[in-house]
Amino acid sequence: MQNKKKIIKFYKKNGYYIFRNYYKKSIIEEIKNYIFYISSELYKAKTHKKIIKYDPKNFDYYVLKSKKEKFSDITSSVYDTCKKLPIFYEIISSKKTLNICKNLMRSDKLGILNTGYGFRIDYPKDTYWKARLHQDYSGQLGSTNAVVIYTAFDSITKKKGAPILYSGSHRSGMFDTDLRLKEVKQKKTYDPYHVKIKQRELNMFKKIDLVLYERDMAIFDFKLLHESGHNLSNKIRWSAIHRVFDLKHESAIKNLFRGGMNEGNFFNKNKKTHIIKIKNAK
Repeated sequence: MQNKKKIIKFYKKNGYYIFRNYYKKSIIEEIKNYIFYISSELYKAKTHKKIIKYDPKNFDYYVLKSKKEKFSDITSSVYDTCKKLPIFYEIISSKKTLNICKNLMRSDKLGILNTGYGFRIDYPKDTYWKARLHQDYSGQLGSTNAVVIYTAFDSITKKKGAPILYSGSHRSGMFDTDLRLKEVKQKKTYDPYHVKIKQRELNMFKKIDLVLYERDMAIFDFKLLHESGHNLSNKIRWSAIHRVFDLKHESAIKNLFRGGMNEGNFFNKNKKTHIIKIKNAK
């Protein structure tokens, strides 16, 4: 890891670090090619229309087209299939990236949250899937000593709704968080967690727009407050996310190394293990 001490010092203070031009161009191109193949084949099978030629600058043409034409079966299948790509598993299991995680978390025993990875496909003007203010630990569990690895394989600009990070907020620990399953059942949001923080308290932290470009990678702390920006463009904001946690940390052991709500476990700050089970949560 280049400038190891400098990176660790910045990360410890701010709760995030951006690695520019981290991935090889060939990896990014392979992901784009797969997305075009998957979406174009699904669209062709559904509409029986002729498919345009692949262009890496327009790799998500049929994803956006399917969204506009309300082909939810296609957009859902693209999302699910992206998680099955071998190239994505190469990114997740990268020894280079895991070594960075070891240095940032100061641990030689790491785990990957197997329900905490996938692609984010943030469509223009969408509000339902916009991630509201949160800390990843509440939704993902695993360990409080953990990181989010955020991969950009297309530009992530402020206009596209780049994630907003609140620098240094991780040093405040876990904030009080309400569990609002009723809002999920009412389809107001997909996220049942609501961070209890006043605006004046949030304003104490420097607001960072996580602007990334193709091939960039960002890593941020599980306790860092962050949220999605609004995608005001006419393009999809694409990113890939996976999460690595410290198997040696006390919180991981108390949680029996379990993941969060995708495994049926819900965060409760007042519980000894941070886990509560809720019947018929979905």
